[in-house]
Amino acid sequence: MASGHAKRWAVGAGVLLLVGLAAGTWWLLRPGPPTVETLKESVELAATGGDRVLREPMRPLTPGPRVLLFALDGVGASEFRQAVREHASGSIHALLGPERGEHLYEHGFAVPGALSILPSTTVAAWASVYTGQPPARTGVPGNEWFARDEVRFYAPAPVSVHAKEDVLHTLTDGLVGKALKVPTLFELADVRAFVSLAHVYRGADLFTTPEPSAAADLLVDFARGLVGHPDVERETYAELDQESVAHVVETLGQHGIPRLQVVYFPGVDLYTHVASEPLEQQRRYVREVLDPLVGRVLDAYAQAGVLDDTHVLFVSDHGHTPVLGDDRHALSAQGEDEPTTVLEHAGFRLRPLTLEVEPQARDYQAVVAYQGAMAYVYLADRSTCPKPGQRCDWSRPPRWEEDVLPVVRAFHRASQTGEGAADMKGALDLIFARVGRHVSEDAPPFQVFDGERLVPPREYLSAHPRPDLLNLAERMEGLGAGPVGHLAGDVLLLTRTGLERPLSERYYFANHYSSWHGSPSAQDSLVTFVVARPGEAGAQVRARVEPLVGPQPSLLHVTPLVRELLGTH
Repeated sequence: MASGHAKRWAVGAGVLLLVGLAAGTWWLLRPGPPTVETLKESVELAATGGDRVLREPMRPLTPGPRVLLFALDGVGASEFRQAVREHASGSIHALLGPERGEHLYEHGFAVPGALSILPSTTVAAWASVYTGQPPARTGVPGNEWFARDEVRFYAPAPVSVHAKEDVLHTLTDGLVGKALKVPTLFELADVRAFVSLAHVYRGADLFTTPEPSAAADLLVDFARGLVGHPDVERETYAELDQESVAHVVETLGQHGIPRLQVVYFPGVDLYTHVASEPLEQQRRYVREVLDPLVGRVLDAYAQAGVLDDTHVLFVSDHGHTPVLGDDRHALSAQGEDEPTTVLEHAGFRLRPLTLEVEPQARDYQAVVAYQGAMAYVYLADRSTCPKPGQRCDWSRPPRWEEDVLPVVRAFHRASQTGEGAADMKGALDLIFARVGRHVSEDAPPFQVFDGERLVPPREYLSAHPRPDLLNLAERMEGLGAGPVGHLAGDVLLLTRTGLERPLSERYYFANHYSSWHGSPSAQDSLVTFVVARPGEAGAQVRARVEPLVGPQPSLLHVTPLVRELLGTH
């Protein structure tokens, strides 16, 4: 990140928020012209501080139990528990109390073995958290994706493109909520609900955020890859979380304590991606940055006299796996010897790596979307657009023999021998594909390429056991098989990664970083899922939670659990 951008946001959150004109000027000084639409949104929300009432009138403040959900982006189960253990004087430790067993606290219960969805990456995972549905049903399959029925690329958390518009629309216009095909927790619970900074807030009563254009720019600069830059400082990301909590506390004082409050912390994830010692520095961030912020919110509840009637949840979307931030291990979207090179060598015209494509470049036959350890490849039926300049009919699925299999084999050769992209040699773990169907039909599940043919995941795993890839078959089905499963692409690539492998053998689809996620490995997949209630024994909390999450807990259980705790199930 350029130091001017980072510092401009840190200062701007306290100064530029106050004057819409200043925010507009700040936009105009950015490289590249802002659109009229995004400029208007930036000025409007800068003047209001980013707080927005979503329902008029808001739902009434009804009596009953409350839920306070702290959403910790990227904080894996192990890192959270260790950070709390190391900070016995902290607010979280005071809330949970001493450990009384492997997963038990004096006043809380850590759900053991709770898994993320696939890909274990931010936007897809939070969409599943706030709906209780897997990606093949939510319609939000990743940080970025291509909707062939709309011929549109979405990037609410950009990885392969460097555009801020979808990030800004997520904060100002509910882009992710509009993309969802299923009801949200806030609609299902139907109680007064406030949401801070999260990607999903459709159905809530009030949404709070720091100055949106500045936050959006921070996220886009992050997507460019920042490892090793001298101006990457923890405070840059901490400011995002601190501003968010400042808005939350102000809102609680102004509007009262809602039945459901979500407080989202994205800064810890952004910082972990670029920190030189990702897991160690993440734990320090939890102790030194997040813990005091959690304490501020808990104090607000205590001062209002409602903390004892509140279930407090700590939930994360994924963990983090340390990686090497160099050209060899970062499979970026641009440059030579990258995944995009494989597609071009296989004879496909690639969609330009931009959010919006100029009319003269809309003759593309393949699209890529990056999810860290996973990448989605979308393919056209090339018989509809064989010549340059011809636009493909994306409403038709790709042909199996002529379009899908050539790509599967090309990536297999690239990973085995480096053919078509030397840096791809040894980078891929598994290649998935499936027969295309029209978008009006349920998408079939992905199959695994074994080097000769495609086989169902369960059959493949029976012949090639992979205990390191947790619940792979079930989670891949949740990603790809369903009403909107086509949004995860026609070919899906999984890199070699996970703590089980040496650092030098871990790869990821993105620019240079110090850690990434998105895989089925334990480090990426085991999430924080802790439930606490002040004054109640942890054993009682466990007795209430365990029957609801069952023997295979996952992020899909958060919404039904919250509804049960609120008494609105």
